[in-house]
Amino acid sequence: MSIQSFLSGKFALIVKNASYLTVFEVLKVAMPFIALPYLIHTVGEDRYGLVVFAQAIVACFSLIVNFGLDISAVRDVAQLRNDKAGLDELVSTVLIIKSGLCLLSFLLLTLFVQTIPAMNGMAVLLYFTFLTCVADVWLPVWYYQGKEQMRSLTVIRFFSVAFYTASVFVVIRSEGDYVYIPLLQSAGWIVSAAVSCYFLFVRDGTRIHLPPRSLIRRKFMESLPFFFSRVSLTVNAYMAKIMCGVFLSWSDVTAFDVAQKVCNGGMIPMQMFNQALYPNLSKSQNRDMLRRCLGITTLVTSAVALTLFFLSGWVTGLLSGGATPQAGDILRILCIYLFLSGFSIFLGTSALVAFGHQRPFNLSVILSTLVLLAGYAWMTGTQNSSIYLYALTLALAEAVVLGYRFCYCLKYELLRFRDMLPFHT
Repeated sequence: MSIQSFLSGKFALIVKNASYLTVFEVLKVAMPFIALPYLIHTVGEDRYGLVVFAQAIVACFSLIVNFGLDISAVRDVAQLRNDKAGLDELVSTVLIIKSGLCLLSFLLLTLFVQTIPAMNGMAVLLYFTFLTCVADVWLPVWYYQGKEQMRSLTVIRFFSVAFYTASVFVVIRSEGDYVYIPLLQSAGWIVSAAVSCYFLFVRDGTRIHLPPRSLIRRKFMESLPFFFSRVSLTVNAYMAKIMCGVFLSWSDVTAFDVAQKVCNGGMIPMQMFNQALYPNLSKSQNRDMLRRCLGITTLVTSAVALTLFFLSGWVTGLLSGGATPQAGDILRILCIYLFLSGFSIFLGTSALVAFGHQRPFNLSVILSTLVLLAGYAWMTGTQNSSIYLYALTLALAEAVVLGYRFCYCLKYELLRFRDMLPFHT
């Protein structure tokens, strides 16, 4: 398959949508990185680490609010995109579910703040961070993914990133201002949610009404398996930083966060490619397209992982202002995780889920989390906690995901071994 043929015909929309998403995600990562050295220098490593710790905790509540709907609703929108009444009913159902879960999450957070002394001491930080969960309710990323309107999604998200990055240099002026960092981030997402609501309700003419309780119950249950897989993904993404905060130091939290941010930035091309590919494959069920796209995955993932590995020290030093020298070593380990993750994302969402095999997808994530927790439990029990071992355990867990998903892709004849070759014919 030639590059020219890939960029034309049935692949053109995927490339176009992936490009829109990639442009935004690059901005989303790059613009806060502009502010990162300033933040670490102004508020200090320890206070910035405390902010990251609060964000890791609130990420668990954000997980409850989204409840796997960011996967199941994308598929539903893709199937209902030409059914106006069906879309209105779906949007109403999702917003009702997410609003109820947001209220539940707020009550749980308040309970924890009131009963756990350590959380009570950082209550303001936690509540400011929790405002992102409110924005999650009214920011229908799933809607634009399902309709393959990535240009709208790019514009909406850009407002959030631009607002946060610009406001940091105005508001954060001293060490004591660290509590305003999550408030500014939340405000940016709320601005994006407001713009999104304009597009959704005014431009697209979506109408909200009370759907049947049976539909709400059905959509809730359909999202339940994805929720459990998202629990595992959240544990995988944030547990290392929580462990650093509990067993090591706030400066270690900062170092791990810097390295992980760079790693996440390296994953952007594949994440955006799969976000654009998933609704298309969910609708078309085109196995030939899936197999051809695996070659692209191989090239891009390998190139990004190798580039970041050799530039790790320079990149992390630049972004942290030289304040976290250990971040470069952490990033080199996370490059292994990045390489494995590029393939596992593709085999998960674009292959297994898009072709209706949700169960092995969900089980693979849960299995990886069990491996991760077992590793952390061993480190805690033997008192061998180390920021580097945390990163290595992440890579091990991702290897388990990749192996499990690849076996099932072969079982369901979605892929073949020769499909690993880039641009195969």
